[in-house]
Amino acid sequence: MSRTFAGPGRGSALCLALAAASAASGTPLAAQAPPSAPAPAAAPAKSVTLTLSQALRIALDQNPKVQQSLLAIAESGDDRRSAAAALMPQVGAQALGQRNKYNLDALMGMPQPNGPEVVGPFNWGQVGVEAQVSLFDLSLWKKWRAARHGEDAARAQGRAVREEVAGLVVGQYLRALRAAASVKAAESRIELAEALAQLAGNQQKEGVGTKLDSLRSQVQLQTERQRLIQAQTQRLTALAGLGRLLDLAPGTVIDLADSLAAPALPGAGLQEAYQAGLAQRPELAVLDARERAAANLRQAAQSQRLPTLTASGVIGSTTLQSQPWTHTYQVTLGVRVPLFTGGLISSQIARAKSEEARVQESRRDIRAQVGLEVQVAQAELEAGSHEVEVADLAVNLATEALSQARHRFEAGVSNNIEVINAQDELARANDNQISALYRLNQSRADLARATGQLEQTFAR
Repeated sequence: MSRTFAGPGRGSALCLALAAASAASGTPLAAQAPPSAPAPAAAPAKSVTLTLSQALRIALDQNPKVQQSLLAIAESGDDRRSAAAALMPQVGAQALGQRNKYNLDALMGMPQPNGPEVVGPFNWGQVGVEAQVSLFDLSLWKKWRAARHGEDAARAQGRAVREEVAGLVVGQYLRALRAAASVKAAESRIELAEALAQLAGNQQKEGVGTKLDSLRSQVQLQTERQRLIQAQTQRLTALAGLGRLLDLAPGTVIDLADSLAAPALPGAGLQEAYQAGLAQRPELAVLDARERAAANLRQAAQSQRLPTLTASGVIGSTTLQSQPWTHTYQVTLGVRVPLFTGGLISSQIARAKSEEARVQESRRDIRAQVGLEVQVAQAELEAGSHEVEVADLAVNLATEALSQARHRFEAGVSNNIEVINAQDELARANDNQISALYRLNQSRADLARATGQLEQTFAR
């Protein structure tokens, strides 16, 4: 067998050679090979502890979709102010200076007897203020009303976006709570599996149990550890999704302050919940505002067939070369009657009517959708409450069955097959209990979403 190994004699000779080389150069050995600088320590990950209401408030403050809806509201406000500006007087200041030279014959269209053919050059100037205002234009007034309703629609759409984001956050938080509860249950089952594996080993040592019992218990222990790994992975991914919705920095550690428990259930019946949904769903408020805006745009197009009355005026001072300034003014009052617009007004009216019809069909569809969502949420909520009761009873029975099987195995009455089966039954009962609690909480959130009260319910 061949192996390379440096013995003490060879190592000492190498050290003496290095020391001699260092002495000959006059440089210490440490100076020839300075130690490398330690790598900077990584910054610790930021950690936040959040309740569901806190997570919801953070999301509604920081989520990009919410910020985009705020920008849309601001833009609709600008449109309203632009429409209102058309009804206001327009005032401006002006200052003019000109140097002119005219052909008088060409200007008058005929030769001028005994007069000069050319006038000038001469300079003149004018300074003053000019104003213009629409005294009567019904179309401008209707367009301003339509812009106001457009702003109302944008605000209602902003509430719809907040409800959508709130639904995503509540659902993701509940999924994270479910994963955290699964991790806690898996850790508890691992402690139990370790104790039972230790019991099986002791029974084997005492001659009461067999090696097969020990192997079964070890297999069950590894199964529970695998379930724990899966639950931990689900919790990690659920928390990562929650951090994305909250617009937190990647890698932020989120601790959940709430736990998965049965919530207080609303007492409203189906019809009450349906009427609340029709009154509070922001999608219907958006359609109401859009319908009013379309009606005003249709009226604005029809009003373009009416006469319009405008007034304008200029007041100021004028001068000719070095002459004194003279105050002047001009007032104009005008009436405009449209006679032919090439079908423009008709097309605008048809477009507005089409928008009104589209809104009415959308409202009919959303009203039916609200009814469906309320019925489904009510049914799932009622079923979820009963399911939680059944799941709680199943966990109690499975726990008692495991205790009985464990006592029988400790007494040597049976092998640990009954214990392993009881452990599996308890694991299924725990999973069913966690799933039932999750579905009950999710159905409560679905009902709040169907009635347009999700933010109001969970952000308190």
